[in-house]
Amino acid sequence: MATAVELLRWERRRKMQVRESFSAGLAHFRSSGGNAEPFYHACIDYLVPGQQRLIDQDRRLVDLLAPRVPAAQQADHQAMQALRERLDLGSGSLDEFRRAADQYRQAGRAGRAGFEAAAARFLDVLVNVLGARSHSLRHLTSTLLKDEDWQRIVDSTPEFTESEAAAFAAVSAAAPPGAAPEAMAAQPAAGGGPPRHGA
Repeated sequence: MATAVELLRWERRRKMQVRESFSAGLAHFRSSGGNAEPFYHACIDYLVPGQQRLIDQDRRLVDLLAPRVPAAQQADHQAMQALRERLDLGSGSLDEFRRAADQYRQAGRAGRAGFEAAAARFLDVLVNVLGARSHSLRHLTSTLLKDEDWQRIVDSTPEFTESEAAAFAAVSAAAPPGAAPEAMAAQPAAGGGPPRHGA
């Protein structure tokens, strides 16, 4: 049976693959046209709850970790505060994307250009802001968090695994040529801590 940390890495690797699939598909449909709606809706259905879940996991991680780090370790507390700020930024970006997705669902094809612009902004934040290298907390998570902590952080259930698989399959089925998520490379995180937030 996979450990909680292994489940976390697997989950974030899959989300990164869908993110890359969405980026490739977005570029394809913006340049070539065609019926993008099934693919866009499938990506929305995967990425909106997936990104919210990632944010919630990282908030739980910091909430568990911070009280265990001595106050004298100022650099570590600054790094945790920086992560909190990145999570706030990520939450705001996700809210904007969610609103754009809701408007797109209501407007249909007439709202496609506005949605595509919002999607490009969302992906830019994920890749260039939230996915940027930052001070690692791995030296803390590897020593201060126990298996039961990781289980609480990850909060994986059979129901989640089933719904994630269905959502991933929907993206794969609707992806244009060259944009299938399973074909996208995703870098697994190194040991001892969570992947970067944008992953």
